[in-house]
Amino acid sequence: MKILFSLILIITIAINYCKSINLDTNRIDYSKINKGLNQQQCFTSSSQFPTGYQSEFIEFSFNGNFPQNDGNGVQQLSFFEKGFIDMDFVGEQLFVEYFFDDGNTQSLGKLWGFSTNSTQYISVNVNGTNYCIEQPLKFTVPTFKGLTYIGDYEIGSVQCDVFEGPSVTGNFTKQVVFVDKSDCSFISSNGENINSPLGYSIMNLYKFQSSADPSYFQLPNSCFNPPSTLLKNSQIKKLTQLLPKIIEYYPF
Repeated sequence: MKILFSLILIITIAINYCKSINLDTNRIDYSKINKGLNQQQCFTSSSQFPTGYQSEFIEFSFNGNFPQNDGNGVQQLSFFEKGFIDMDFVGEQLFVEYFFDDGNTQSLGKLWGFSTNSTQYISVNVNGTNYCIEQPLKFTVPTFKGLTYIGDYEIGSVQCDVFEGPSVTGNFTKQVVFVDKSDCSFISSNGENINSPLGYSIMNLYKFQSSADPSYFQLPNSCFNPPSTLLKNSQIKKLTQLLPKIIEYYPF
């Protein structure tokens, strides 16, 4: 209940922020976002594109658009998620350590995704025993192909380039990314439903570093030497049903 109250409070603050940059029929007017330097500083050429990054993150959603579990269609979700992500755009691999809570279900684990062998690995602890679940890759590990510059803004006193990024829900969601002009680090990504009902999501990044750490892509021992006690198929299905939402959210 406390988490849901905090979620509602933070989403309310985010919506009030949206109103501060002009809303038309409860939607953000991105044509009004051009403030500050009004000159793009980051990602003006492919030589500036990051090869990867690592960061802690916190993500909130209130009726935000996300893909259906089967990948067909869009659903609206409200939840809180936090964790750490290590992303390699060049090698097309990622690692996520996450905690997810939607008020009804909690999920805690680690996930590795590799495009080279189209495989994902999920590490979970069940009754004190570590298990590694290997599956076909259920998502696309992104490569950085650039973002569309739409203007400037400030978060606090930080001058930001603002970009529109591709959304995993296609034309159903407007996705914008705030990038620090001084060092081109990602700060925040905000999503707004284009369709009805209205919904918003926000992901903030902390302790951002603009390169991947390859040590995080090493699989744990449980992936090579599984425990003698095996998980039932019903347990595996339940444990892998809730993957971290950040892999369905990032626009970069």
